[in-house]
Amino acid sequence: MGVDDFKDYQLTIGKILRTGLYAAPDQKLIYAPPNLPKREFTYTEFAERVNRLGFILEKFGVKSAEKPWSMGTRVAVMDWNTIRFQELMYAVPMYGAVLFTVNIRLAPQDIAYTMNLAEPEVLFIHTDFAPFLNAILENVKTIKNVVVMSDEITCTRKGELPKIEAPEDVGIYEYEELLKKSGEEKYNWPEINEYFVASLFFTSGTTGLPKGVYHTHRQILLSSMQILIASMEYPFRASNRDIILILVPYFHIFGWMQPYYCVLGGNKLVFPGRYDWAHIARLIKDYIPIAREVGGSVMSGGVPTMLYAIFQEAKKMGITDYKGFLFGYGGEALPISVYEDAKKMGIDVVTGYGPSETLTAITRATFIPRMWMKMGTDSEKMRDHFVLKNSLGVAIPLSFVKTVDEEGNEIPIGSETPGRVLFEAPSPTREYYKDPEKTESAWRYGAFDVDDFVVIDEYGAVLFVDRAKDAIKSGGEWIPSSRLEGFISSHPAVAEVAAIGVPDPKWSERPIALIVPKPEYKGKVTEEDIKNHLIKEHVEKGTMPKWWMPDKVIFLDETPKTATGKINKRILREEHSK
Repeated sequence: MGVDDFKDYQLTIGKILRTGLYAAPDQKLIYAPPNLPKREFTYTEFAERVNRLGFILEKFGVKSAEKPWSMGTRVAVMDWNTIRFQELMYAVPMYGAVLFTVNIRLAPQDIAYTMNLAEPEVLFIHTDFAPFLNAILENVKTIKNVVVMSDEITCTRKGELPKIEAPEDVGIYEYEELLKKSGEEKYNWPEINEYFVASLFFTSGTTGLPKGVYHTHRQILLSSMQILIASMEYPFRASNRDIILILVPYFHIFGWMQPYYCVLGGNKLVFPGRYDWAHIARLIKDYIPIAREVGGSVMSGGVPTMLYAIFQEAKKMGITDYKGFLFGYGGEALPISVYEDAKKMGIDVVTGYGPSETLTAITRATFIPRMWMKMGTDSEKMRDHFVLKNSLGVAIPLSFVKTVDEEGNEIPIGSETPGRVLFEAPSPTREYYKDPEKTESAWRYGAFDVDDFVVIDEYGAVLFVDRAKDAIKSGGEWIPSSRLEGFISSHPAVAEVAAIGVPDPKWSERPIALIVPKPEYKGKVTEEDIKNHLIKEHVEKGTMPKWWMPDKVIFLDETPKTATGKINKRILREEHSK
């Protein structure tokens, strides 16, 4: 034995599962879909189901990648946040294949577009999406095997699949039956390289066709460790005693990496399945005291509209206290009035930022020494700084952010000059899948650029200014739509707001505000109320220039959403620019 026997340790997803099994073999993963009995699995039972999937993938002729940065067979999944999706998150990449999470919120033609780019050979599909299967198989000719997944069968071990017709050369199977037939023998997982591609998913396509991004085992494992380290600091103070309620859809950036870093940490996970906000509001209330018994909290996350949906259902049920619940938001600014409502209910609200391209949060609202040594240790003051300033947080450990001007010159921290935010981190995608032109543009400054503009303040906090596509140019000067939305959202009537630029013959563009009022304010709040609020609370106090005042305020019943639940400004601009 000697140096020739040294074996380079590979940072692969299987190591995450192995760690979770060592630390928490009896910890629970709970599948709790609406209107069905819960089904609980220990980490050990979960690992046994993952093991059986190895035999199933082998039966289907799935192939592993063969060299670093290469892809094995693409295995597509169309599902809600379920225990089955969680199992596939491990089994597919551990086999050396690529997990392709299909964005089920995309338009049907965009789903077909992404699937034809990905070229999956196996499709795991929830019964809710079975009505679309014929159209998928007609348009995506690479699919050879389809596995249909039923909540009723998973939770009750009874039930039947809907009638499914498919071409003769496509195999149709039921998920639980396949697991049962695969037996209990231990699967011999292959030794794989940490640079094998593990995942492929697509952006929500707000500026055009969805863009594909992929990541390796190494990137996923390192990102999981980064998030765990960041989560241990204030204000999160996360621990393995917390219960994680999985709300971020797994098709979107892998549920913000919760299926991996939470297992690495040994947490109890709860999967609510199909989105039913009354059901989710009850789950939160039910699990808070269970977490409290062991000194933990219930933690979840998502876009701000998810938090607002939880509020509305909680109010209907007479729930006024959610102390012991932490909600991490991202994707867009949290309306200030919604933030104030959350504080009244005892909810801890924190922010983070990480586009699809970066796999994980690049920034989080962490109270780093640079911040509290200057600002003091008042937690509410620091939390308010992140939310009220529309901050994205500070860079998480081992990731770095900087801003540059259009020539690529770095802008110093503490400057008030907005710049393009660039990422230097383990996690950004190597390229946009099959799109060399967009890839070249993203790397043109030597670090990854997603066309977002920010300011990095003296505390190291990244303050969001705007997306390049959303900024409003009026009379040759820029109005950051996100900052204007922040001012408008301070009115207590505002549940959602979008500020967009519309054509103007004199100024090129002028801002208008599109507002969804809270239910109790519908038909009561007026355009004049909003404008008077902006004048009194922001213009007269010197925090907002008067020329930023929206020309019109329009009230809506709802706003169009992207596939990930964000307000779709592209559709709003099309509708209101005519």
